[in-house]
Amino acid sequence: MNNLTKDNILPGICFAGEWRHCKKDGTIVDVEITRSPILFSGRRAVLILLHDITERKRVERHLNLQYAIGQILAESDVTNEAIPKILQTTCESLGWDFGEIWIIDQQTNALRCMEIWHDPSLEIPEFKAVTRQITFSQGIGLPGRIWACAKPVWITDVVHDTNFPRAPIAAKEGLHGAFGFPILSGNEILGVIVFLNRRIQQPDEDLLKIMVAIGGQVGQFVKRKEAEKALKRRIDFEKAVSSISARFAILSDFDNAVSSSLADAGRLVGVGRAYLFQFREKGNIIDNTHEWCDKGVTPEIQHLQNLPTAIFPWWMNILHTGKSIRIPDISKMPPEAAAEKKILEKQGIKSLLALPVYAEKELVGFIGFDNVVTTGEWQEEDIDLLHIMAEIVGTAIARKQSEAVIKHMAYHDAITNLPNRILFQDRLQMALHYASRNEQIMAVVFLDLDYFKAVNDSLGHHVGDLLLRTVAERLTCCVRESDTVARAGGDEFMIILTDLVHEQDVAIIARKILNSFCKSFQFGKHQISSSASLGISLYPHDADNSENLIKLADIAMYLSKEQGKNTYRFYNPELNTHVKQNS
Repeated sequence: MNNLTKDNILPGICFAGEWRHCKKDGTIVDVEITRSPILFSGRRAVLILLHDITERKRVERHLNLQYAIGQILAESDVTNEAIPKILQTTCESLGWDFGEIWIIDQQTNALRCMEIWHDPSLEIPEFKAVTRQITFSQGIGLPGRIWACAKPVWITDVVHDTNFPRAPIAAKEGLHGAFGFPILSGNEILGVIVFLNRRIQQPDEDLLKIMVAIGGQVGQFVKRKEAEKALKRRIDFEKAVSSISARFAILSDFDNAVSSSLADAGRLVGVGRAYLFQFREKGNIIDNTHEWCDKGVTPEIQHLQNLPTAIFPWWMNILHTGKSIRIPDISKMPPEAAAEKKILEKQGIKSLLALPVYAEKELVGFIGFDNVVTTGEWQEEDIDLLHIMAEIVGTAIARKQSEAVIKHMAYHDAITNLPNRILFQDRLQMALHYASRNEQIMAVVFLDLDYFKAVNDSLGHHVGDLLLRTVAERLTCCVRESDTVARAGGDEFMIILTDLVHEQDVAIIARKILNSFCKSFQFGKHQISSSASLGISLYPHDADNSENLIKLADIAMYLSKEQGKNTYRFYNPELNTHVKQNS
């Protein structure tokens, strides 16, 4: 063979190829094989050459891996898109079977598994399940050791490693070699990447050096994407605030403004439910007035109406102090919040954030977010957004209340709080339309207090106003909710009676009103006896329009006055002649 030269190689088909070979000790070697026809000692033969190219292939794989990881990071928009590809590419390039990435949970200060990838042929159900559930603190397990030292770590066989808590399961499902490295951004550790193999693996220092460089690449990528995400979130935050503010600038539709704003805020924060509760009955009753739910989340608004605030003592105490309610984990609420905890758990809420809503320094409700998927601390930006919404909604409620007060004052009497002439006329028109459409009887009652001027002159206007208020209360008690009692001015009141079957129904109510004056009025040391004179006109018997019905009831009332007061009279045409003669 030593005399073999190129002149011995015969023309013909030559063969060259590469293959991987597993040695008895489990070591994998890359081999290049060539085969050529030759003439040896005058005879035709085949020359086969084997060349160990393990080192060359290793270097090629390392370089290709670095390039592939760079491509993944360049083409990925978000971290969650890049991580699975990095795990898969690394395993396939290096011939490893299982990859996992661990991130630091700031809440628990422990590493938890974010993502795993493994060879499809690998059957490791128990190891995967435990990996997704387990967490590691610094120094514990392979991920924890890497976190503690901020350096790569290699384990030849995890089965015999005393600081690998998953060793029994790894042995059972056939995992042995392992290595891992930190994800670094400068000196800050962002997470840990770990790979495992079905074979026992001897340390590869060159590979660890390359993986440290890749860990730095991934760390820079994660930091850059976090900065981009924070910037986008800030822009979205400002857009949401601007949109919410614009809706309430012109408060034409309060309900729509609240509902749309809850939807904007809920989507931005990524919660399952956003809502507004408002108090009524002097803070004793609370209602869920507005709610937005993410897709797939069950609405609760229909179950949260007319709730006594007394059943939520812990919740209400916090709101009345002006503080926010931040519950990162519903299952860990304090014992004194047992009532609230029971309701929240029934709704499937995992974590919650709620802030009080004030209108002109008065607590009028609260606004909140529910997370129905995971527990966890709320970000400061989430709290800031809810603060802004609470202030905007509170201001809108105050404006709404002011507008309601102004509107009420425009249509109600300042002394008795009864409808005034304007509102009375409006309701009388509605009552006429209703009676005409349904062919029903209705009545207008004109009432004048007897001897009211004497009360005012002798006891003063203050007592006179008290008498008017009390009379208004007694009159309201004498009629149905569908009827209207109004103050016409001075000592005069007007009443609309609807849905009458017989004309005598009005007489029954009139006697009830007169009887309500039998009991004297007591204002401090002053005891006052009073009575009233009533006049009644009927639709359609007497008139078919509001102006004439009021006029004819007024005429009938004057006849009651002339006939001795403290009585009632129905209008009839003869009264016109009688009034004209007296005038």
